[in-house]
Amino acid sequence: MRVALISFEFPPAVAIGGIGTYAAQAARSLANHGVSPVVFSAGISAGVERTEEGVTVHRIAAADRRTFAPALVPALLAEHARRPIDLIEAPEIGPEGAEAFAALPSAARVVKLHTPTFLLERLGSDPLPPGARLRFFLGALRRGRWQTAPSPRRSIADEDPECRGARLADEVAAPCAAIAELVGKEWSLPTDRLSIFPLPYSPPAALLALDPPEAVRTVGFLGRLEPRKGVLEMAEAIPQMLRAAPHLRFRFIGPSWPFQGGDMRAWIERRLTRHRAAMEFTGAVSPGDIPAQLARCDAVVLPSRWENFPYACWESLAAARVVIGSAAGGMADVIEPGVSGLLIPPRAPAAIAAAVLSLLGMPGRCGALAAKGRARVLELLAPERVLPLQLASYARARARAGGRASPGS
Repeated sequence: MRVALISFEFPPAVAIGGIGTYAAQAARSLANHGVSPVVFSAGISAGVERTEEGVTVHRIAAADRRTFAPALVPALLAEHARRPIDLIEAPEIGPEGAEAFAALPSAARVVKLHTPTFLLERLGSDPLPPGARLRFFLGALRRGRWQTAPSPRRSIADEDPECRGARLADEVAAPCAAIAELVGKEWSLPTDRLSIFPLPYSPPAALLALDPPEAVRTVGFLGRLEPRKGVLEMAEAIPQMLRAAPHLRFRFIGPSWPFQGGDMRAWIERRLTRHRAAMEFTGAVSPGDIPAQLARCDAVVLPSRWENFPYACWESLAAARVVIGSAAGGMADVIEPGVSGLLIPPRAPAAIAAAVLSLLGMPGRCGALAAKGRARVLELLAPERVLPLQLASYARARARAGGRASPGS
């Protein structure tokens, strides 16, 4: 079977987040098990590369996903002419695969759910605080009309190009139950075409070489410093934690994103001036530096407002750090509360503080949670476990594509 794996993100040329991480791991896993993937990804200039596993990567000169989708079609058709492509997989974002689906109508179509744009916009919007909401209402009344406060943009499925792209698929694959339920309902996706199974994750040896902590002294945060990752709630919890445990230190690992006219790091430092000595910000780090950064943490808090399939969590678990993760989304599919980590509700600073403080003064608990967290992620996300599920998904898509292409269908 020959698979066209479409992903605007594919390291090292374009490494933004989890989509690129998945594409690289999936291509490696498929190639190592006899499937022939061909990757179509963005790059500074057009060209063809070969990975260590022998995977062909077509780099498409495209500045964004909008231009990437049509620009990849000539390379796709050339590969198909050289050797037929049986299946096209693409993320829902963009939608990156819509042009490819149209160009090769006989190929089976798989759409992999990551986090659709409508959900990103919804998660990135903060409700107005009570004072601002009151001023908004009074201002509207002074202008002589009643007006409701602005709310986050809501997806209108039939007008959403990403929804239309997903509805073209023969199979829609969701990495966690939460996104399958949320997006399946929002977009009215046929339940018989929606499957749930995790993405593969193979941690680097440097993560597995780390020993579990004996106690919690440094609390880490791994990811982009932006509202939807829960960093505002993390910052709000710090004073409460320091009042109870002044020895704690906090390490923010990841790039600081724009926020309120500046950037998130500057905002946190202004808000927590009194606690500046207890905090350290690393800025952006390369994937190869993550093991060394996690080695300097004992616990990692990932309090996202919602997450689909966060590699930051799997990296932290593989590193045998005690993970305190958000119960909203895919972390809840992996972490067993109180066994292989802790789960907290989103948007809950008090819950963050309570979870961290619960780890203090309990010898042995940290090491046990960390060790079981590592074992859990190695078991559930192992490529050899996930690959049969992915191949079964491909087989379903190919069977449906055959029916779709048959006369009268």
